[in-house]
Amino acid sequence: MTALLALAFAGAASSALAANDDLKINQIQVVGTHNSYSQPADPRVFAVMTPLLKPMLDGMTKMMPPAMAARFADEHPNPLAADLKAGLEYVHPPVEMQLRAGLRSLEFDLNVDHEGGRFSDPLAYRLLREKGAKDLAPLYTEALKEPGLKTLHMADVDFRSSCPTFRLCLQQMRVWSDANPGHSPLFVLLEPKFGGLGAVVPNATQVLPFDAKAFAELDASIGEIIGRDKVVAPDDVRGKHPTLEEAALAGAWPTVRQARGKFVFLMIVPGMNLAAFKPYLDDHPNLEGRMAFVQGEPGMAHGAFAMVDNALTNRAKIEELVKSGRIVRSRADIDTYEARQNDVARREATLASGAQIVSTDYPWAPNIFGNDYAVRPFKDGFRCNPLNAGACK
Repeated sequence: MTALLALAFAGAASSALAANDDLKINQIQVVGTHNSYSQPADPRVFAVMTPLLKPMLDGMTKMMPPAMAARFADEHPNPLAADLKAGLEYVHPPVEMQLRAGLRSLEFDLNVDHEGGRFSDPLAYRLLREKGAKDLAPLYTEALKEPGLKTLHMADVDFRSSCPTFRLCLQQMRVWSDANPGHSPLFVLLEPKFGGLGAVVPNATQVLPFDAKAFAELDASIGEIIGRDKVVAPDDVRGKHPTLEEAALAGAWPTVRQARGKFVFLMIVPGMNLAAFKPYLDDHPNLEGRMAFVQGEPGMAHGAFAMVDNALTNRAKIEELVKSGRIVRSRADIDTYEARQNDVARREATLASGAQIVSTDYPWAPNIFGNDYAVRPFKDGFRCNPLNAGACK
């Protein structure tokens, strides 16, 4: 009898879940983590690096073009934006645990390392060893010595990662996916890094710009490890539409049912510096043949994916983009401020805005500051989008 009841309940749950499988993937909402690979920095790092970085942090926005400075101020509105140590106080469990818990968006920062070893001996650790420090928080040194894209947040400062190579991050996701066939679609944000501290800090690691080889490696690694058949790629959405943007506006996204067991890769464009993405977009204005969508603005041929990271100031813009058919990422908390203050205003605005991807550094409560602030993942990995899904089961 117990087994029969279990089967009955499982069937009922499956039917309820399947009822929402006809939604398009732009008609759902998921919760995910920001810098999903992040491991805490050795606290001694800040003692040696903060004095070196203070001039840069104090004048950060002054060095930016006006439009970029305004965007940065809007995306980092809190007083902790320039407090290096405080702004990095978050830590995420391994990728598999995040996925098991129902998070359906992950984010990885990617750094070019064609020869290997570029990030295996960070400046902070060199300075600390010179001062006699021992037992520094460990790195995956052997993996970092391998050629290929590396996953870390900030060279020489915030460099500890649970999957230090992009290929390892992909492998961890693929292992989980294979163990959970039919999982709801997983949105994977990728942020290519374009600059380090080399221009302002002596002996800092030189962070190379993404070139055609790096972008080709990104696509090839996804194809080899995840597999083209498990990716919702731009070509799958564009179909016969003249542009990828027009396809998004026409609602050409696959349904949840069609996207089950699959990954959607979305590239963040830091500062909307699209010139840096020329190698990826040249001869591919609609991302033809590419594995990842690229952040864009209305009117751009590839503009199916947008990012608006402050729903408190830009909620109307988010809603407009979502209603138009685009997929939008927005952040429920940033620079640790909301979690420290247990301030839910930004979280609630972000969830209500309809942004399909809601990123957080704190998916569980109590958080590391001991209060209840959290952005919990949805049961079964997603919920009906509050803005554009209509009546949901």
